[in-house]
Amino acid sequence: MDSHAVIEALPLNGDQRAALIEIANRVFEKVIDRIEPENENLTRKLWDPGDYIDNHFFQMLQASGRDGILPMKLDYADYLIDAFLWHHVVDIAEQADKQAELN
Repeated sequence: MDSHAVIEALPLNGDQRAALIEIANRVFEKVIDRIEPENENLTRKLWDPGDYIDNHFFQMLQASGRDGILPMKLDYADYLIDAFLWHHVVDIAEQADKQAELN
């Protein structure tokens, strides 16, 4: 997808969603490399990029007071995912640690 493409409405169309999932996966790998989670395999099993895009990314932006977030260029969405996914991955890693302790 063209990096200058514009996300104009939700729900996302197939190409836009696929592009954001690809971005989220790339950023996830970067975060995993940096935080080196104790239970990396379980953290990876818990990672669901589609769920992140569909149920967390835009809702998080709206909750942070960014009314009128759309239209949004794909480049800017890439920047925001890079900035905000860190916390989501840390939460997943913590969840993985808790699950590992129970087993």
